[in-house]
Amino acid sequence: MKTEEYLMNIAKQEKQFDSLYRNAGALFGLPDCAMWILYFLSTSEDELSQQDLIEKMMFPKQTINSAVAGLAKKGLVELTMIPGTRNRKKLTLTKAGNETANKTVSRMYRAECRAVEQMGVERMTQYIELYRDFFTCLQKEFQKDGLIDGTQE
Repeated sequence: MKTEEYLMNIAKQEKQFDSLYRNAGALFGLPDCAMWILYFLSTSEDELSQQDLIEKMMFPKQTINSAVAGLAKKGLVELTMIPGTRNRKKLTLTKAGNETANKTVSRMYRAECRAVEQMGVERMTQYIELYRDFFTCLQKEFQKDGLIDGTQE
């Protein structure tokens, strides 16, 4: 296979994943960013702030802030100031937020878990290692070409 074919296959697969999740979110009536916020809040064992979500989700800050505001307005999340911080707020699912997450993103998460189980430990480990290695190589090449600064993760 030629380099171009590898890159086209990778791009196609990533777009298929994006489409899969976007279609699930649309089925739930959730915009993409709001769906991912509910997903991370419902699956995380740690408390999350808006800044944590920005780092985990890699969406623009304004997009996340707007989605959080929309979810708060619908009564699905609440924001609480984190003591000892200037303006950092913890996000928590409300009772309605938990109910919504259970009907929507929790179903996606359970499907993901079943897919991981189907793949098995060895194949999933290989997948993660290869994906990480390709990312590392690509990141270095982007840095060499000045497409990103040296601080990107």
